[in-house]
Amino acid sequence: MDDRTAGAGTHSGEAMMKRHLPAMKKHLRNMRVHLLATVAYALALPAHAQERSVAITIDDVPNVHLYTADGHSSRLLKKLDSLDLPVAIFINEGHLKQNQDFEQNKMLLQSWISKPYMTVGNHSYSHPNYGEIGFDAFSEDVLKGEELTRKMAEKAGKKLDYFRFPFNGMGKDSAEQVRMRAFLIEHQYISTPFTVESEDWLFTQLYEKALKEGKLEEAKAIGNRYVDLSLKLFDHFEGVALKVVGKPIKQIYLCHDNRLNTDYLPVLVQKLKEKQYRMISLGEAMADPAYKLPLHYHGNWGFSWVYRWVKDAGERRSLMQREPSDKEAQQAYEALTKGRK
Repeated sequence: MDDRTAGAGTHSGEAMMKRHLPAMKKHLRNMRVHLLATVAYALALPAHAQERSVAITIDDVPNVHLYTADGHSSRLLKKLDSLDLPVAIFINEGHLKQNQDFEQNKMLLQSWISKPYMTVGNHSYSHPNYGEIGFDAFSEDVLKGEELTRKMAEKAGKKLDYFRFPFNGMGKDSAEQVRMRAFLIEHQYISTPFTVESEDWLFTQLYEKALKEGKLEEAKAIGNRYVDLSLKLFDHFEGVALKVVGKPIKQIYLCHDNRLNTDYLPVLVQKLKEKQYRMISLGEAMADPAYKLPLHYHGNWGFSWVYRWVKDAGERRSLMQREPSDKEAQQAYEALTKGRK
């Protein structure tokens, strides 16, 4: 190749580069934008994960039947001692008279209330459904449910600020709900919502039956299914909250004082921590502005507050229909309860 050929090749290459330069610059710009977007997304992931938080709340405290069966010891309370997380409990004082050990049951309740990590709430005396018994009977049951609890809370240096409706039924219509809300405010109660609940009351009956029959592997499978469903429900309600509220919310998990949670609530808590959930107090959760949103549902069904924030009833039903469930467990529970009749 002589100098003329080499020169021609050089000029031809330069011309080609000039022709393709705009396209190359555009490609580089696109790469840069894509790279910046990828970095931004990667940086956003931990921030989004840190926004995940949940308050653990336990209803129907204390379970005196378990307490007696376990030799006057609350295994769930001992597990909570080791978990190092804030917990809120909602108390039914009527439980104290469900067996002959009233004085010991009072000591059990005081031990729950006195824990430094425990927030105390009233869940009524006998767990009636407000929508079924009406204002007069229900308000009387609320006040009866605080007689011992308030004294024990004061002894522990705590206030009795929170109330949760049994069955999460706030009244049969908007007028009844407004009336009871005014009553609770008058008595300095904060009505306590929840966002996630996974039918642990159903699973525990299947779980206890399997344990009673010595079917340990079946019991383990039921416990694991409870945890798996709970995690799916957290994912579901995180998604619904983003759609309804527009951002992550501080979740409130509702469960119960039962055998299942004695064995599997620590497992669920660990799984939630692995999903980057921060365990927070009920007070911190309730400080989320989402819990000041208007409620657009005025019936007595006890479903999640995330649904109650949805104004359009059709959209609410659609979201509820997508909620994860365990049909097999529900069918087994129906068969179990039918067999008891």
